[in-house]
Amino acid sequence: MEKIKNIILVILSFITIGSAQVTPNSTITTSPFYAGEPFMAINPTNNKNIIIGYMTLGPTSPFKITIRTQVSFDGGLTWGNPHYKPHAYSTWGSADVSMKFRNNGTVYLSYVDYRQNPDSGGVYITNSSDGGITWSIPTRIWNANTEDPTKVPLDRPWLTVDNSNTTSQGMFYITTKPAPWISPPGNRPYLKSSKDSGQTWSAYRYIDTLNHLVGPTITQPMAALCVAADGALCINYPSYLNTQSVYAKIIFAKSYNKGGTFQYYDLIVNPPGVTSSNKYKLGADMVANPLNAQQLAYVAIGEATANDPDVFVSTSSNGGLNWSTILKVNDDNSGKAQDMAWINYSKDNKLIVGWRDRRNGSGTGIGQSSDIYCALSMDNGVTFQPNVRLSNITVPYNAVLDSSGNDFLCCELLNDTVYATWGDIRNPVNKINIYFTKTAIANGTGLKPILINPENQVSFFPNPSNGKIFFNSTEIKNALITIYNLAGEKVFSKTIEEDFMDASNLKNGTYLIKVEKGNEVLYNSKIIISK
Repeated sequence: MEKIKNIILVILSFITIGSAQVTPNSTITTSPFYAGEPFMAINPTNNKNIIIGYMTLGPTSPFKITIRTQVSFDGGLTWGNPHYKPHAYSTWGSADVSMKFRNNGTVYLSYVDYRQNPDSGGVYITNSSDGGITWSIPTRIWNANTEDPTKVPLDRPWLTVDNSNTTSQGMFYITTKPAPWISPPGNRPYLKSSKDSGQTWSAYRYIDTLNHLVGPTITQPMAALCVAADGALCINYPSYLNTQSVYAKIIFAKSYNKGGTFQYYDLIVNPPGVTSSNKYKLGADMVANPLNAQQLAYVAIGEATANDPDVFVSTSSNGGLNWSTILKVNDDNSGKAQDMAWINYSKDNKLIVGWRDRRNGSGTGIGQSSDIYCALSMDNGVTFQPNVRLSNITVPYNAVLDSSGNDFLCCELLNDTVYATWGDIRNPVNKINIYFTKTAIANGTGLKPILINPENQVSFFPNPSNGKIFFNSTEIKNALITIYNLAGEKVFSKTIEEDFMDASNLKNGTYLIKVEKGNEVLYNSKIIISK
């Protein structure tokens, strides 16, 4: 299976740096094939609107890896039909989902579309203004065939949007790096920006510079980026060059002129290494507090003790000029390995960290059963509360979890509830599928288990509709169809006997449609009536 994934931050061989009752988890996919590396985005104008994008096999021949999104409008209880992002060419495959909402509720999604041997491809962007139901035709951000083509700079594009209330509001930024099969020297992180919501993009620039260079030995110089509440563009990246420092570093770069120039600071000097780093998922992450321009947080995996990868966090309370000593977040103290970390600020100044955890395995090392855990900090990473288990099943080890395409999970905190998505192999065995949960941080309880099977799920068409709605399954017979307006008021309800219904008496607008049969909800999504 062709996959571009190898998102492991390597600097030589040494850089990257008691639960309560748990909630059962919802499966977003039950594909018999591969589905991995999910990215989650929650609508700031409606937190019941959640979008998850991930990599999976496409619906048509030649079965290339494709980016698929699914959307929920009820806070993750039910999920709508999948939407596949198109390939630029039929022989190309896709990877690396990244999403960001603007404050107006429009979501933007970037991804890679590419071919290896001969090397071709680019980074593309698409957007949705209806919560992820329909998407614009993708446009190209990056042409890897013409922009630094010997380095093929199309791997791991991270997208962010400036949602600050400053003069830079609305700026888009994207970072990327050379393809994973490109060897150093000369591998460097890249940056592009857009002033018009992603329609056109600047020429690329290197993020590193003299005295703050990545150096000639780093294979995968992945940069993580965010925008602070004062509109500052913030980026970190790895560095090792002995004429700059005898130690490896994580460098923090900050720009107040939309990426034109940067100021550079040391984030971590001599970060802890990881043994057998070719298998652990070591991608680092950085976020900015949307309410406090001075607060930033960084998470990575490292080993304070040999062969025991842990989750480490460093934070800044002065805008990135200085960073705290790294703090271990996982509280197992068992010599068990952690990896695949993620970090986020909530909208009320809390810091949430999520990761994959092997504390419930029987031994040490990467080949152990695993769970998903998280931890909450109320004081910008000075201390963390006891770890909370998010997964409800300890998943047995399988080598497929070590392969590319299972490098990230996502988590967010809304009020006191953690929303998280990840890939594991609980069902079916040997195949990665995407799981979602939302869990109360106080007691570990939350979303009941709901199996969602996009391949066999009831769906309707067309959408938008003139009021005559057709369904794709005979399961719909004798089902109760209920339609609500966006205020939650019931405007239509009928048990249907065929595979279609007539709701043409409804006024033009956007509605929520729910399909129920017995005690089971077969479908729940948005529908647009346009006559």
